Amino acid sequence: MKFQAYVDLINAPCSVLRVEKTAEGECGAVTIHCANTLYKEKMGPAYYDGMPYYELVPKDVKFEDFCFRAAHLGQKIHAYVETKAFNSWTDEQLIPLVSDEENVGYCQFTFEMTQSVTPERMAAVSMDTAEAVIKTCVALLSGNDFRDSVRSVLSDLLFSAKAFACRVVLIDRQEKTCEIFCDILREKTGRNVTISYEIVNTWDDVIGMSNAVIVQNEHDMNELEKVDHIWAESLRKYNVESLILVPLRRGKGTFGYLYIVNFDVERVVELKELVELISYFLSSELSNHLLMKRLENMSNTDPLTGLNNRHAMTQRFESLSGKPFGVISIDLNGLKVVNDTQGHAAGDALLERAATAMGRIFRSEDIYRIGGDEFLIIAVGIGEEKFTEKAEMLRNAQNDELSFSMGTYWSDGSEAVRDVIRKTDKLMYADKKAFYKHNPAKKRERRG
Repeated sequence: MKFQAYVDLINAPCSVLRVEKTAEGECGAVTIHCANTLYKEKMGPAYYDGMPYYELVPKDVKFEDFCFRAAHLGQKIHAYVETKAFNSWTDEQLIPLVSDEENVGYCQFTFEMTQSVTPERMAAVSMDTAEAVIKTCVALLSGNDFRDSVRSVLSDLLFSAKAFACRVVLIDRQEKTCEIFCDILREKTGRNVTISYEIVNTWDDVIGMSNAVIVQNEHDMNELEKVDHIWAESLRKYNVESLILVPLRRGKGTFGYLYIVNFDVERVVELKELVELISYFLSSELSNHLLMKRLENMSNTDPLTGLNNRHAMTQRFESLSGKPFGVISIDLNGLKVVNDTQGHAAGDALLERAATAMGRIFRSEDIYRIGGDEFLIIAVGIGEEKFTEKAEMLRNAQNDELSFSMGTYWSDGSEAVRDVIRKTDKLMYADKKAFYKHNPAKKRERRG
């Protein structure tokens, strides 16, 4: 087929791609049959007619599938995607062309690049896709509970894609952890999905210079297995037959992934565009949400022990009105002596041991470090008998290196919280006075 005169008429970078069909009906070799001058200038001196496309850009199974759909199935395909190979966004179109060769098809490939995302190009989508994206934006911006808002978005995506599952997974490469932030299933299976950091950590490498991972049949799964056999094995374990996975990015870094499994593969082109657009807006809102949660945690957390701080304690007071609760005021005996004689590093270690001892008995959210050597425990929902038992366990946790002065009080909820705190403080100081009486040398800790 002769297409050179045709592409020379196109006033944009344009090429004709030659796409072979294998005996199994799958996509075979994809080569650049010919191109116009604008295309050749964009690609540089490495270009030559008849070359495999992956000599210019990284090999991409997803792109090959779209070429096959255009050249052999007659589908017109438009996409506006981030192209990491050129550090830009690319508005690309694949248009079917006539072929007189058996098992060989042709399609026109036209593209334009922008250095950053362009709203007008991103908005050039079908009405159904535009409606779904608008619903996403409204849900993310209007809900009172952000996680519920994300759940609503995923539910709509699940329904639209006729998928079995839709998930958002977060990853923290510094802490080497990952978590399922939100998980929507079409039906309950009674089988919990577990996801390991080791597997999730490979997903960026699988995506590579592309912008998504797409598996729509066994052929694609076999191709994935060549790149990441452990992940492919995990997908098969959970009966995953099809998958669209896209990264959630903040700047150049990936902090999570959005994916759907076992979807309507006949609509893969449309769904890929939808998932990518939803991920673009979800990335922004989720990134802001995580940042605010991190700042909130920092403002409520003691940096040395990881316990709640005085600010968090004050916020907790607001939720206690009318509820029965127990309070323990605690002063760590001997901290100043340790600081003066062994150094502040040893003092910090003593504080950390005290926090660990409390954490073994009470939930971490119940424990507050409210001063240098002062702690407070607020226990709700465990009953007076259980509270008294835990308080006694904490007393018994003391040893020669770790000593507390404690004031313990149970309230039926009828008293003001601050009145309860004053009572426990009074009991704690009485306990400390008795401690000094039996350990006079320790009284050095209160000098200065």
